[in-house]
Amino acid sequence: TNIKTSEIFSQVPVNTVLSGFLAVPGFGIGINDREGVAVGTGYTRTYTFVRTKGGSKPITYTVSWVDNDGTFAAAGTLALPLNNPVSFPVTITPATSGAHSAILNIDDPGTAGIDYQTMNVVVAADTFTAAENYSVTKSGTLGPQQVKSYYFYVPAGTPAFKVDMVGGGAAGLGAIRFLRWHPYGVGIDSNAVSNCYNPSIGGCSTGSALSRTTSNPQAGVWEVTVDARRNSDAVSAPFTLTASILGATVSPNPDVISSATIGVPVARSYTITNLFGPFTGRAVGVALGSAYRATPTIANHSQQTFSINVASGSTSLRATIGSPSDPAADLDLFVYNCTSGTCVLAGQSADGDSEESVTVANPAAGNWLVLIDGFSVPAGTTSYNYVDVFANPAFGSVIVTDANALRASGASWIVPGTVTANAAPAAGRVLLGAVQVRTDTNVLVGSGDVIVESVTP
Repeated sequence: TNIKTSEIFSQVPVNTVLSGFLAVPGFGIGINDREGVAVGTGYTRTYTFVRTKGGSKPITYTVSWVDNDGTFAAAGTLALPLNNPVSFPVTITPATSGAHSAILNIDDPGTAGIDYQTMNVVVAADTFTAAENYSVTKSGTLGPQQVKSYYFYVPAGTPAFKVDMVGGGAAGLGAIRFLRWHPYGVGIDSNAVSNCYNPSIGGCSTGSALSRTTSNPQAGVWEVTVDARRNSDAVSAPFTLTASILGATVSPNPDVISSATIGVPVARSYTITNLFGPFTGRAVGVALGSAYRATPTIANHSQQTFSINVASGSTSLRATIGSPSDPAADLDLFVYNCTSGTCVLAGQSADGDSEESVTVANPAAGNWLVLIDGFSVPAGTTSYNYVDVFANPAFGSVIVTDANALRASGASWIVPGTVTANAAPAAGRVLLGAVQVRTDTNVLVGSGDVIVESVTP
C-alpha cells in the first residue's frame, strides 16, 4: 500500500495581554482572542495554512466545526497546494457574553481520520458603562461541584475592581464562593478546597468571602468564577454576583502651594468626584515627604540613575515613572539600597510598559539609588515623568476632614483641609503629600498630589 501522509501548519493573529510573548508575537496556531471582542460585533480572523508534505497536487479538505455555538463561520472546503501558503478567513460573531470555543477540523475525505485540528476561543467580556453605574450583575444557581465563569473588561487606569457576592451561608442555601483570575490567567485568590466559601470553612486568605477589591488592577479581561463545594447542602444554590469598577478624582490635582511658613497651617479645600461605581468611603490626607520631580529623556537601551539621601526615621521610599512621550516604550525601574556602602537591589518594577513604581517600607537612612533602564524605545528616545519621595513625619502633614459615607456614581463632595510644613527639604527637592480617596475597607480609589514648592522659617 502506498500511503501518502500530509503535514499541515497554521498561523492566525491572536489577542491576549500575553500574546506579545508568543514565539511569533501576536500569532498562534488557533484563534485565541481574550481581548477586544464585543457581544454582537462581528470581525474576521484570517488563517494562513501551509501543507508541507504529501502529494504534489493540491488537496481539497473538508472544513467542519466541533461544538460551535454559531460564533464561528467559514467556508466548508480548503484547497492546499504543496508548500504554498493559503489564506482562510473565519468570521467571528459572539451572540452572548462569555467564552465561546470550537474545534476546527480539516479532513481529507479520502483518508482515515482527521488531518489537522485547531482550538479556537474568543471571550466576549461584559463592560462597565455609565448607564449601569459601572456595575455588572450576574445571577444563577449552582449544584454541588458546579462552576460558572464570568468575564469583565477592566479599562486601563482603573483604580479598583470590586466583586461582591450574595449567596450561600445559611443552612440549605449551599456552600459557594467566587474566585478572581488575572488577565494573565493566574489566580488572585487561592483555589484551595477550603478557601473563601460562604459559609466559612477555612477563612478567606485575600479578604471577605462576600466582597473583595483589587487595587490598581491590570487592564484587560478578568475572569470571575463561582463554584459550589462538592458537599454543598443545596441541590440548586442561588447566587448573585456584582462586579464594579471604582475610581475618584481629587481637584485641584496637583494642589501647588508656592510657599509655606514652618509650623503655620495653610487652609485648603478639595473637591472629590466619584467617576465610576458607588462605594462607601472618604478622603484622607497623606503626610508630607521630600520629593524630586523631573521629566528626563532616555534613549533606547540606555540607563539613567538618581541618588536619594533618605533621612533617618523615614517611613517609606517610593520611586515612580510613567507617561512616556513614546507610548510604545518599555522602561524598567530598579531601586538599590546603598546605605552599607554596597548597592543591593531592594525592589524592581519591570513589565511590558513604562508605568512602573517601587515602594520600600521603613527605608534605612542614607544613600539610595534609582536606576531607569530604557529596555525598549522604538522612537529612539522618549521623555517620561519621574518622581522619588521619602515620607517622614518631620516634614509635616496634609490633614482633611471627612468621614465614610455612601458615594453614588457621579457624586461630588467638598472636604476642607490644612497643609502644614514643619521642615524644609534638601536643595532641589520639594515637599510632596497627597489627598487620597479610600473605601471603608481602606482600598485606594483615587489620589491627588499636594506640593509645597518652598518652605520659609
